[in-house]
Amino acid sequence: MAGNDQSIDGSFDETPFEPAEADELARVIEKHDAELAELLELLVVAQELSADLAPELREAAGDSREPIREIRLALEREETLVLIQRVGENADTLVELLEVLEVTDELVTDLVPEVQTIVHENRETLARLRLALEREETLVLLERLGENADTMAELLELLDVTHELASDLVPEAVEVAQENRQPIAELRVMFAGLAGTYAQSDLEPERLGQNLGNMLVFACQLGDDQFIDAMESGFTAFTDPEPPKKVGLLGMIGALRDDDVRQGLGVLMEFLRRMGASRATDGE
Repeated sequence: MAGNDQSIDGSFDETPFEPAEADELARVIEKHDAELAELLELLVVAQELSADLAPELREAAGDSREPIREIRLALEREETLVLIQRVGENADTLVELLEVLEVTDELVTDLVPEVQTIVHENRETLARLRLALEREETLVLLERLGENADTMAELLELLDVTHELASDLVPEAVEVAQENRQPIAELRVMFAGLAGTYAQSDLEPERLGQNLGNMLVFACQLGDDQFIDAMESGFTAFTDPEPPKKVGLLGMIGALRDDDVRQGLGVLMEFLRRMGASRATDGE
């Protein structure tokens, strides 16, 4: 410091201030004398504070040298840098999470006394529930529920869909039932008569089912388009406005020359032949 002072003094000696420069410097110092005085006071206070704090800082640095070194090493690790980087990237999410945790903590603080009261009031019920859950049947049931979890999920989905479908169809079904109340009542009376006839007859349920099945098959055969066309064509002989001419024995013999008559007689004869053969087979 002495050398610096000497060099400064020497420089001043070598380059003395001009009178105009000295006057300008004096004016500036006089203009800012209050700021310079305040600055000098602050420098004095800072010097005194440094003199007071320096031993404490040296002692604190000595005591904390090892923890500071460990913190420095920890901060220099790659994992720490990555963690700090991720924390910075997710700062908004962490702030929201802290707010949620704060709200949760307040909620838990409010609910804990109520939960304790509920537990004390329902201690006997909880004991019975614990005994029920410890039973072997309950454990087996829970095990089976776990094994069939997928089936239970599908069943619940099916029930959900069925419930929605029923909710949609019930109003329509009610409306249809109201509009067709009379036909439904007649159908119910018809089935009641059918049930009464079945009760009075000595028929086995299997035999009755076979007979109904045969009737359905026969009805399907009767519904053939060719058979219906043939029957409609034949019935027109009864529905024509003009009645057919009377035919005697000679007319019948003459009608046998008609190809349509002979084809109809052939069908009728084949019908009689097959019916007789079927009855003869049943009789055996």
